[in-house]
Amino acid sequence: MTLFIFLNIETFFDTLFVLLIVYYGFKFFFRYFGPKVVEQAADKIYRDLKAQEDARRRPDTTPPGKITVERRDRKDKLFRKNDGEYVDFEEVK
Repeated sequence: MTLFIFLNIETFFDTLFVLLIVYYGFKFFFRYFGPKVVEQAADKIYRDLKAQEDARRRPDTTPPGKITVERRDRKDKLFRKNDGEYVDFEEVK
């Protein structure tokens, strides 16, 4: 019985030791590398917003009178050919 209790206490301390190492490891990592990761993310967001603003302010290079068609991305069809025919019903009163 005492061996069982001793092994449980030893396992408890092993688990506690591993949890403390993991806790302090994360704490160390985020203290020294966290600000750099956040700074890089903020710089990327800033560059993306700056590029969007520059694209918006760029003068239009098309000559006057010329028509341009801008297409949006095509969406997949909701229905396949095998699904049948779509009928829109109206309520009659």
